[in-house]
Amino acid sequence: MSESLPAPTLASFLRESCACELERALRLLGDATGERDAAVHEGRKSLRRVRAWLRLCSPTQRLELAPIDSALRAVRRTLGPLRDARTRIEALDRLRKRRDLGELRPWLKDARKLLTEALAARWRRRPRHGRAYARMLTSLTALARNVADWPLENFSLKHAERSLQRSFARARVARRECAGRTGAVVRHEWRGRVRILVLQCQFLEAFGVVQGFGELKDLGQALGEEHDLAVVSRELGRLGLPMEARSGLRAYLSRHRLSLVERNDRSARQSLRRSKAPKLRRARPPKIKPASAFAPIENAEQ
Repeated sequence: MSESLPAPTLASFLRESCACELERALRLLGDATGERDAAVHEGRKSLRRVRAWLRLCSPTQRLELAPIDSALRAVRRTLGPLRDARTRIEALDRLRKRRDLGELRPWLKDARKLLTEALAARWRRRPRHGRAYARMLTSLTALARNVADWPLENFSLKHAERSLQRSFARARVARRECAGRTGAVVRHEWRGRVRILVLQCQFLEAFGVVQGFGELKDLGQALGEEHDLAVVSRELGRLGLPMEARSGLRAYLSRHRLSLVERNDRSARQSLRRSKAPKLRRARPPKIKPASAFAPIENAEQ
């Protein structure tokens, strides 16, 4: 009878999970024949996951991991403009399904065409065979190869629990700061804190020590929709649309976004109550490997 493999520690699970995500991003982004916008989207999400997970470490470990985080951030900066341009198109596509557009629909169609041309121009400036993209792949390759050397040995549930509590507290503070405010910048910062919290919960759920954070995930997605509307509204001034079209679309986007702001503030009062703070329980050995612990490309979160 063969001996069963020992259950992974949280540190080994984190290391293997990070390696899987980086290898996945490298595979997608390095495939010159694949759909480039989807690859950028999924690759960027993998990097975001790794950065959020590393924030679960202790403050001392995070200082040691600072060069790695900087390298991950640099790779994401290369992908950021490409993904953001595509996000604006997707936001318009969601709006085009609404029945209350009326006479704004043709203008929305024109805006989408111009945003599509802007995305194509970004790809021409930063093609997959260009130097910037090649440097990004080189950095990503180095990161993926060196995960075994990352200082994660002492990472424990105690560190994860304290970091998760800090993430939840930061999201609560940001909610209070945003209450009654509609400024896109401050609300985008709040969204970032909620997103980090959700990604950390997803990792700990895969390890088997936390569950029940669906409301937080819904809040993060709703804040993302709200932010997309703000970005599209800001971009309208650069598209060269007629003044009438620009004013009409901005007014429509503003009304739609303000309704989302009110809804998200109500939702946040419930999902970020102190009693809803994620709590860790005794670890159960994960039934799945890190490579399959998170959503594949066709089912990944938005």
